[in-house]
Amino acid sequence: MKNNNLEKITSEEKTAEKEFQICIADTLAEKKSIYQFRYKIYVEELSRYRLNLTNEDNEIMDELDEWAILIYIKNGEELVGTARMNIGKISDFPEKVIENLGMNDFYGYCVSNNSNYQVAFVSKLMVAAEYRSSSVVYLILIKLYEFYSEMGVPFFFAACNLHLLRFYEKMGCHRYGKNFTDFGYGLLSPIVALAEDVKHFRSIRSPLSRIARKKTIINFKNVEWFHENFTEKLSIVNSQLVTADELWSILCERLHALPTEVIEILQDLSIEEAKKFLHSCSSIVQCASGEVITVQGDVSYSYNILLSGSLKSLTFKNPIKEYTIPGQFFGANGLTEHNKHLEEIVTTTQSEILVLTGFEFPKFTNANLDIAHKIMKKMIMMRNSVVHLK
Repeated sequence: MKNNNLEKITSEEKTAEKEFQICIADTLAEKKSIYQFRYKIYVEELSRYRLNLTNEDNEIMDELDEWAILIYIKNGEELVGTARMNIGKISDFPEKVIENLGMNDFYGYCVSNNSNYQVAFVSKLMVAAEYRSSSVVYLILIKLYEFYSEMGVPFFFAACNLHLLRFYEKMGCHRYGKNFTDFGYGLLSPIVALAEDVKHFRSIRSPLSRIARKKTIINFKNVEWFHENFTEKLSIVNSQLVTADELWSILCERLHALPTEVIEILQDLSIEEAKKFLHSCSSIVQCASGEVITVQGDVSYSYNILLSGSLKSLTFKNPIKEYTIPGQFFGANGLTEHNKHLEEIVTTTQSEILVLTGFEFPKFTNANLDIAHKIMKKMIMMRNSVVHLK
């Protein structure tokens, strides 16, 4: 790590949940366990990691690990979650990271305000499958926020797949730049959290709010600069700031019809039921032309609907398979099941898609069983209809 001011970071901290311990990897053995945990998740479970960055010990690591804070959570002796955070000047990061995250858009502001500025970049965050509905991921992100906030770092960069945008927006992150493709991870959206975004954390009831409100000195200048230069200039629909009625109006405008009329899985829902479901489980995502939305063979974690623009299949070329109808579903069902994509689909124009995330659907189901049951029943009918036609 390029900054050694870590006196405030303890090597191990017990959380309020006694079964979990938050730890910092100090020894080679701890780090190797994390690298092997990454391999287990990315390669063995998700089949997502395709770069040749593994070794004979089945480890995933790269140059950023050499100067990173590696955090992990144990349940007893079992490693159940981990994340990596690098803190340094923008020039310390690999050129590809700087380009993908648009860090240079922040460079001038950071330098003009503090010649010794630093930023944080969080990556390799993952949780074991059986703990993904627990508090592990929240504990990791809260501890990371404490780290970089206490060190006076104003911006916390990361990137996530489209089905996770809602989750990170619930934590308090903002979208601000163009999507990019990282080979082995798929299409990613850059996100940033602001250390002093206290009002925003409070307004959306972010888990970070409890830590942020303890800050005694808050520099709102960083927050104001960000929103003036990004939020106010972009037409991004933040899932946590839009109301159910506002989202419904936006979708009606994009689809030129009621969503219940053109989105097939909504057709058995009342308007109020559809509003509640969409507001709880969806994100509107802007995509530039040429972005690969689905990769053949990858597991789907969302149910994708075209809102505007056009897509085409790179898998089925004769004849060319295109998606041009607002409200049209594409890809594999990752909302109620985790199926693999059967085709590679790319945008052919500037497009917008509605991402219904399977990450949020289980929680929605627990609170809205009747609505969820109607959606799942419709899914089964649609699947059986396709099978019958074949």
